[in-house]
Amino acid sequence: MRNLNTVLSKLNDRLLRLEGELFVLRSIARASLTAGDEQATRTRQLLEGAKLALSDEAERPLDAATGKYVAAAIAMVDELLEHPREAAPLFRVIDGGKRGDD
Repeated sequence: MRNLNTVLSKLNDRLLRLEGELFVLRSIARASLTAGDEQATRTRQLLEGAKLALSDEAERPLDAATGKYVAAAIAMVDELLEHPREAAPLFRVIDGGKRGDD
């Protein structure tokens, strides 16, 4: 049973890491899409290509788990293409420390 807990813990850590990476990539894509320059056009074209590839993949026979991942990826790409709101800052600095004049 100890081995099962170790495996589950490693899987959970990996999922958390992937979720963090997805958050960063989504923020970068939003920033690129809302920049209003040549990079925004290129990012939109890349996302449209990704949507096409994912749509093709969704038509293939997939197992349940892979089907869910493909559906989630399609939803994320659709969200970015249809509602590209500006990215929020990844980190906020909170001034809670001591000041030099204290």
